[in-house]
Amino acid sequence: MALAWKTFLKYESVEYGPEGVANFYKFVTSPLLESLFLQGEYIAFGAFDGEEIVGICGLRSGTFLSILFVDERYHHRGIATSLVGFMVQYLTENMGSGTMTVHSSPYAVEFYHHLGFVDEGCQVQENGIIYTPMKLEF
Repeated sequence: MALAWKTFLKYESVEYGPEGVANFYKFVTSPLLESLFLQGEYIAFGAFDGEEIVGICGLRSGTFLSILFVDERYHHRGIATSLVGFMVQYLTENMGSGTMTVHSSPYAVEFYHHLGFVDEGCQVQENGIIYTPMKLEF
């Protein structure tokens, strides 16, 4: 989650006020998140360059893409696209699901549109977090 925090600060925090930044920090440092992961209720995937993690994505509540970040040195190399593709494959094979949802930050809306996600509503702000609800059917 250190990668997610570092990348959030550089690319996304500018869109958020102090409340949103604090709530995101609480999310990525939450002991509950680690507990959910250990119980198999939060699925996380990583992309690596050797031993170094350069990308991370996570699923919660079955089909909700809750986090997707790539180290800035590895942007525009297809890593995030590959991670989402891997998630689609995982959901298809293990969950029998044909949908994935995400609350996209303003920074990532066009990326998700490029992958085929469609908006499920207008941009909203909750607890300082700004997002557009989106859905991908596959």
